Order: sequence, then structure tokens, then C-alpha cells
Amino acid sequence: MAGTVSVSKGVFAFKRQRQSKSKNGPRVSTLDYWSQALEWGEEGEAFKELTYRNYTRCWTIASDILQELQDNIHSRVFQSLITYIDRAGRKLTSLTVAPDLPSSLVHSLASVPTACLVTGVNMPDRDATFDSLVGLLRASVTPHVARLQSKECSTLRAAMYKMISQLIGGGGWATLEDDEEEEVVMAGPKVKRRQCTMAVLSVWYREQLSTGEEDPGHTKSPIKATQSPRKRAYPSSPRKKPFPGSPSKLSRSPVKRALSGSPSKTERDPQEVEGSPRKKIKSSIISQLPERSSKPPLVVILEDLESFHPRVLSDLVLICSEYRQAVPIVLVFGVATTPDKVHQSLSHNASACLAMEVFRAEPSTHYLTRVIEKVLMSSKLPFHLGGRPFKLLLDIFLYNDLSVENFIKGLKVCMMEHFMGHASSVLCCPAANRPALLRNVTSTQLDLVRKLPSFKTFVEAAPPKEQVALLLDDSHTKEVILSLLDKVDVWYARFCVLVKVVNALTNRIPGAPLGRQVREVLAVCLSRPLVDTEEFQEAEKGVRNMAREELLTVLQNVLDVLKEHHGEDKVLSELLNEVSLLMGRLSSMDQLTQTEEEEEEEEASADGSGGAAVTLGPSDRFRLREKLLEMAKKKPKKSSKYESLRSEVVHFLSDTFTSHLQPPTSQPLHEVLFFHSSQAVKRQLVGLPRPALTTALANPHHYLQCKCCQLEEPSSLVTSLPDLSVAYKLHLECGRLINLYDWLQAFVSVVGQEDEEDESSARSKKIDEKLQARFVLAVSELQFLGFIKPTKRKTDHVARLTWGAC
Repeated sequence: MAGTVSVSKGVFAFKRQRQSKSKNGPRVSTLDYWSQALEWGEEGEAFKELTYRNYTRCWTIASDILQELQDNIHSRVFQSLITYIDRAGRKLTSLTVAPDLPSSLVHSLASVPTACLVTGVNMPDRDATFDSLVGLLRASVTPHVARLQSKECSTLRAAMYKMISQLIGGGGWATLEDDEEEEVVMAGPKVKRRQCTMAVLSVWYREQLSTGEEDPGHTKSPIKATQSPRKRAYPSSPRKKPFPGSPSKLSRSPVKRALSGSPSKTERDPQEVEGSPRKKIKSSIISQLPERSSKPPLVVILEDLESFHPRVLSDLVLICSEYRQAVPIVLVFGVATTPDKVHQSLSHNASACLAMEVFRAEPSTHYLTRVIEKVLMSSKLPFHLGGRPFKLLLDIFLYNDLSVENFIKGLKVCMMEHFMGHASSVLCCPAANRPALLRNVTSTQLDLVRKLPSFKTFVEAAPPKEQVALLLDDSHTKEVILSLLDKVDVWYARFCVLVKVVNALTNRIPGAPLGRQVREVLAVCLSRPLVDTEEFQEAEKGVRNMAREELLTVLQNVLDVLKEHHGEDKVLSELLNEVSLLMGRLSSMDQLTQTEEEEEEEEASADGSGGAAVTLGPSDRFRLREKLLEMAKKKPKKSSKYESLRSEVVHFLSDTFTSHLQPPTSQPLHEVLFFHSSQAVKRQLVGLPRPALTTALANPHHYLQCKCCQLEEPSSLVTSLPDLSVAYKLHLECGRLINLYDWLQAFVSVVGQEDEEDESSARSKKIDEKLQARFVLAVSELQFLGFIKPTKRKTDHVARLTWGAC
């Protein structure tokens, strides 16, 4: 604050100079930043290393599952999209190779083939989606792919430069990681803007075709200073280094290989070499395509079509259409809303040049459901979420951004908070590693586990001799802890299966009290006992009113879930057998046989003839009502066999849910495997701009960390505070209307103390113009931030808009 008078004068960014990395210097690891929120005394370093190791194991398991899901989620739409691009590219290359075609055939191929990929509004997930698409295109259709974003294509010239430079240079992009910043560079030749024209691109593509016909295994430099097409295109251009002809040359140099983002064979992950899920998905899609053509098309992907300027987009489409005979370009539009947005953004002439086909990616909600089932409800991952953090992440997804990527980041934050803030997380590891880990656990670490509330409850419920052994005998305690953690694993696997059973049972009920997705049932079951909730009671009433065919359909869905997941669990096997028997009884019975109907008719006629006749007079309504109520009490309604069996089914399922669908807090040592704290995660994931703004204005030292702004009391005023902070603190002392002159006098009395004034200036009532200008600037900034506004009630007053802590 010493260098500037007010923070309102400007914001200056000083970029630190890049320092070259020393090859032999010490490498910084994430473990160096791993901190612990608890004080563990002398064994803090050991705990730090163990928890960090467990965190890396858990996140590796989760990331492998997520990577497989990321490849599988769009495999179907990608397969049809790549087939369309390959088929359209072959048609275009036939037109390019044989330009002397009949006019009728040329007219039929006049349109530019365009694939419209509807990705939805989940903007943060689109980068990963297009990364997968580009990888599949380069592996199966063509190595020449260009990706355009609206922020880089504000003009037609910029769009042409981005497109042609990526196509000629191979379209490879890489990210170089520095100490504290990342720089994105293009892995290809540097092309000048004046060289990025369609004429140069057509000459380059023609050279590619001729080179491929002469020597398929060798790629020739497409544009050289000695070539006549280059001279015809740019006669006055100086001689330059030739452009690489194909991205395959990038693999010859280690530097270029690093820029292209493709590691060498020795540097690759062993799991990827052996056959990772990503390679399996690619091979499955590529195997269904014909052999790659020797004349590959050029694919241009516009990721965010809605954000492109309509004029730039229309001109780009028209240029591609004009050069369709020289350059086979296939367009891919990434649309977040509807395909109609394409025609709204393009002019009529540009729309007429497109032959568009629509492909729809799966919504992000379906992707989230698979992430929850495969990661959070998986027995492979020892870490689990409790009710409150899971509900927080779900609310952020549904009501904020619909981004699965941000949901995964929130899951990672929860995992880090669990391992960094809980001492018991030292035992949160895969079941196969627990015996070896428990053998090395010290007495101090065991005491931390004994202090857990759930373990205390377990000890108090044990017999007296067992209590003494659990508190004093370390070896016995380790055996009990190992068995309890194994029981928690088995219980949670059964818990997840029963959650799917509840969803299969109640998702077809009108109104869906428990929701139609598994995530909604899981959020309820993690928070409180399912049977005690109002939602389950309403769902139970809906099941009791189901017809026989509907109940059979629901039980068949339940049976399918149990057959898929029952495994070696005895409880689930018994449940499967019982549901099968109930379904067999329902299938073999009829609600009412013909003989039962005849018997009921005879009983009804006998009751009608034997009953006493009721003679009614003009005012006997009350007597009739009393008589009918009395007859209804004497003869209760006889339930049918189906109703009895339906009640038996409902009672059996309710008892099962009561026994096995209790929240995780009911299990001993749930603190080891479950993360329940949502406040720590909420502070990091949910932004609170108004509290942050008021904190910055009331106490600038909180963010600036300078000595001049340090306050002894929060309400005190110091002359070295920024002008905006002084004006804000003075306005807190005023009422609903603030007199500007009084506010100015108070501001000058605080800020003017730093200026040395002689007695004559002190006696003078004239205010310094600099101080007045600073005050006006501070007031205008408060108005911009929304703390005050002008009012017409008094011309020299402003109205205050915020009250209380704000």
C-alpha cells in the first residue's frame, strides 16, 4: 500500500520471469505440500506419509474407473459419428481426385458434409468429450484434424489462420507445465498469417496425395521454397524452412514428441501398454470401420458453435464450399442447445451449402449416474461419501453447472479432506493391504482409533472382559479392527445393492416419492433410515395399490438387480430366493377364480334377502345412515388372495430394508472409510462473493497482508487504509440516507491526517481538491459494488442498500 494512494486507481499484474528448470535439481512432490489438520506429535511425519500413500492408492483406483467410463460414455455416438465422417470423406476425396466428373455428380456433391454433435449445456465436460473424439479421428479416419474455439476466432482471418495452421502442422497441441504456470503450444510448424489461405492448403493437400501415391511410407515436405506452387502463391516471400508434411514426423524428435503429447514407448504407462480401457475402446470402434483411405479428408471441429460470430461462421462455410473440389473438408459442429441454432447462426446461402446430420451425445445426468454406480457405489474403492457431502456435490451438479468434471473435482476435494483431516484415515486402504498395514501400526496410532465415537460405542456394548482386551491388548484390538473393517466393506456392498433394489421397486410409482434415479435413493439412505422417511411411506402406499401385472413387472426388475449383484452374500442370496418364490406364487394364482365369484354372489344375495327391510319416511335419512354404518361394522370386507399376498410382499421387503438399510453412522469404525464433513468442502467449492467482498473492505489486511493495513480492532480506522475501505467503514455508521457533505467531512478528517498542514490551512474551510476527487472515486466504486444508490428525495444524499453484516 506504500506505493499507491488508493487501490481504486488501478490493478497491476507483474509477471514473474520464467526460470529454466535444472535437470539435476530437486523435484518437488505433492507430499511436500501435504499438511495435516491434527496434531500427532512426534509421529506426525509417519502419519503424513501413510495418509498420503493411502490417498494416492484410492485416487488411482477412482481415476482408472473414471477413465474407462469417459471412454465408454460416448462410444456409441462416436462410432456412428466417425462412420459418417469416414463415409463423407471418401465421397469428397473421390471428387477431389477426379475433378472432371459429370456436372450432375458434381452438383450432388456440392454440399459440405457436416456433423452436428449435440453435447448439452455441461460446458466444462466438453473439452474431455472433444479430446476423445479427436483421438479417435486421428487413429481411425485422418491425422489432419483442426479444433476451433470462438475465443480464438473473433475474425475470419484469425479463424482461417487457426484452421490452416493446425491442418498443415498436423493439429497437434501439447501443454508444457512450468513451476507455477502452464503454456499451451502447437506441435507443428510455425505458419505466418499471410500464408494461411485456401490456395496454400489446396497445394499442400495435392502434394500430400502425390507423395502418398509415390511412396506411402514417406511423407514429403508439402511446401518448399523451390516448389512452383509455393512460388506461384507467394512470389515475393523469402526462403523458409520447409514445413513437415505429416504429423508422423513429430515422432522422430524427442522435443517434437514431447510437444505433440505422445510419449515414447519407454516412457508410456505399463498399464497403457498392456491394454488400457481407452485402447480397448479405440480398437473396438476402429475394428468396425473399413481400412483407412490413402486420401484422408480434413476434419474441422467447431467446439462452441453458439459463441461464434454469425458473419465469421457464414464466411467460413462459404469458403469451404467453394474449395470443395480441391480440399475435402468435413465440418463438425459442437452444439450445446438444439440443432436449429446452426441455421439461426448461418445465413441462407451458407445453410444451403451444408449437408448436415445430427448426432446426440448422452446427457450429463446419465454420465453422473454411471459415475455414482461405478465409483461411489463400488467395492473396489475403500473411500466412501457420507450423506451430507454427497448431497452437497449433487446439489452443485443439479442446480449450478451440470458438469460431471466438476463433480469429480469435488469428489477429489472430499477425498483429500478425509485423508488430511482425520487420523483414522491411516486405515482407509484396499482390503488386501490392511493386514500388513495393521502389523506396523503403533500404540499411539491405535489409541487414535480407540478414541473414535463409533468404536467407543462398540466397546461399551461388549462384555466386560472384551472391553478390557479392546482397551489394553494391542494385538487383540488389531484383529477386531480388521474384522470390523471387513464387515463394513461387506455391509456397504449389500447396502448399495439394496439401494438399487429400492429404486427398481419405487421408480414407477406415480409421483416417484423417492425419485426415479439411483442417486436420489442413495442420498436418502446415506442420511437417515429409509423406512422412517415420509417418502418411503408414500412409496409403500403406492406398492400396496399396484395391480397384479404391475407388481409382477416391479418384482422382475428387483429380481434382475439381485441376480446381477448377489454374488457370495448370504443375505442377498436368501433375498433372491424369497423374491423368486413370491413371484412364482403371484404368477400361478388368479385374483378370483370363477367358483369364488359364484360363492361371493350367493353370499351377497343371501345377505340381501335375510336382512331386515328398512322402511323410510320423509325424514328418515339419519336412521338410514346409522343403519348402514352398523351393517358395515358387523360385516368386514373380505380380502382376496392377491391382496393378502401383496401385503406379504410389502411386509417382507419393509423388514429387509429396516434391517439392512441403516445409515453408515450405525456401523462401527465408519469414520475410517466414510467422509461426513460437508462444511470444509463447501468453503472450497461454493463461492461466497458477498462475505468475501465485505471482509476485503472491512479488513484489507486479510488479503493484502501488509503492515500498513493491520488493525488492532475490526472497527478501527487507520489513515493508511485504502480510500474505498475508509469510505465503506464510514458509511456503516450512517442510517438509511447518507449526507454526502457530512460523509466527505468525515472522510477528509480521516484521510487528511497524513498530510501535514499549517495552521492557516487548518483554519481554512476549503477542502483539498485531491481529497475531494479521491472521495468521489470511492463513492462511485461503492455505488458500482451495490452498497449505495442515488436518491431523488434529497439531492445531496445517497441511499444505503446493505445492512447488518453486509
